[in-house]
Amino acid sequence: MITNKEIVDDLNDLVKINNDRIQGYEKAIEDTKDADLDDLFRHYVIQSQNFRSQLADHIVRIDGTAVSDVTSTDTTSKLHRAWIDIKSALTGKDRESILSSVEFGENAAVEAYEDAIAKDHIPAYIKEDLQKQLSELKASYDKIKGLEKAA
Repeated sequence: MITNKEIVDDLNDLVKINNDRIQGYEKAIEDTKDADLDDLFRHYVIQSQNFRSQLADHIVRIDGTAVSDVTSTDTTSKLHRAWIDIKSALTGKDRESILSSVEFGENAAVEAYEDAIAKDHIPAYIKEDLQKQLSELKASYDKIKGLEKAA
């Protein structure tokens, strides 16, 4: 039998993934001198903050108390490792290496959302929101990939 705890745990994992994404983009903003990338990365920080808020709303409705710390990250997640790699790669600070690293992180976020959506125990009304977020993440990934190819 599926419990609310399992659903909340999966949603909290996505909260952590968005926290990782926020921290990764904030680091990229600090390290880039490219105004276009700076604006784009700020947009993606806000995007993940909105995603995190939507996820928290679902968590509160399910059990009222299990929202992860909004600054918590998932040190075991593939995405966390991807964003750590981004932080390391940003030491070069050139446009191409920043975009390459960010593309890797975006791909990991897309995969995490796809995995969550594939789970049978996630209710349809939540999957609908996750699909919308995934669609935006895929668009972000495509945008970053296109910029990388042009660099």
